[in-house]
Amino acid sequence: ITDIVKNNATFPEESPLVRAYLDVVRDTVCGLSLRTQEQSVENNLKNIRPLNIDKRMNGLDWPRFGITMVGFHRLNNIEWTLRFVIINGVPGDFIECGVWRGGSSIFARAILKALNIKDRHVWVADSFQGLPKARTSHDSDAWSTQEYLKVSLDEVQTNFRSFNLLDNQVHFCKGYFVDSLPHCNVSQIAVLRMDGDMYESTMDQLFNLYAKVQIGGVIIVDDYNIPECHRAIHDFRDWHGISEAIQVVSGDHVGHYWIKKKTIEIQMNRYKPLLVSTKNHS
Repeated sequence: ITDIVKNNATFPEESPLVRAYLDVVRDTVCGLSLRTQEQSVENNLKNIRPLNIDKRMNGLDWPRFGITMVGFHRLNNIEWTLRFVIINGVPGDFIECGVWRGGSSIFARAILKALNIKDRHVWVADSFQGLPKARTSHDSDAWSTQEYLKVSLDEVQTNFRSFNLLDNQVHFCKGYFVDSLPHCNVSQIAVLRMDGDMYESTMDQLFNLYAKVQIGGVIIVDDYNIPECHRAIHDFRDWHGISEAIQVVSGDHVGHYWIKKKTIEIQMNRYKPLLVSTKNHS
C-alpha cells in the first residue's frame, strides 16, 4: 500500500500525454496556471492580495479565480487515491462532499477520463448555497455567513463544462448533507472526500456514507485541522472502534486520510441527537 500511495501507479500503455493533461487540469483548477493574474481572497472578500505560491500549493489561501481551494498537494492526493483504488480493484465511485466551485471533483473526473475508466462515476454533493447554520451546540453559525463560500449548482456545472467534463459519469447531490446524503444514489464508494468544515456536517457524511465505502477504499478529510471536524472524526472513530492509521497527505499538513480495512455496523443511535431540528434548519 505505501509504495502505491507514494508513487502514482502508471497503467499499461498509458500515454505520456495523460501526465501532461492532468498537470494542466490540476494547475488550472487551483489557479497556479494563472500565476501573475491570480490573487488571494481574505476576510470574506474584504481583502484581495497577490498570489502567494507557497500558500496556494498547500491550500492555505482562498483563490479569487481558481476553482478549488485545496491546493496542489491535496489535488495530487486525489489522483494517487483514485489510481490506488483502480489498481487494487476496489469497487466504487468517487464522491466529494463540499465542493465549492467544483475544482477538485472536476480534477477527479479528468483523472477517470484520462485513464479511460468508464465504470466509475463522480458524485458532487453540496448545498450549492453555502454552509448551513448550526443545528446543535457542537457548531456555530460562523460558516453560514461566508458569502464567498456560496456557489450555485449552475456555476459548478458551468465549470465542469469549461473542461468538457460534464457527462453521464457526473452526478449531483444537492442540499445540506443532513437532507441530501440519505437519498444520494451512490451505492458503492471507493473514495470519499469530505470537506464539510463543521462537526455536524462531518457526522452527516460519516453516518450516511461510511458504510458504502468499500474495503480498501479511502476516506479523505480535507478539514482535519479544524477543531470541530477533528472532534467529529475522532468521536465517530471511537464510537465504532475504527483503528486504521490516519495519515497526512504527502507534502501537506492539513489534509489527512485513512484506508478502510474492516466493515463496521453504523450506530445510528449516536446520530439521532445530531438531527435536532431548529428554526435555522429546514
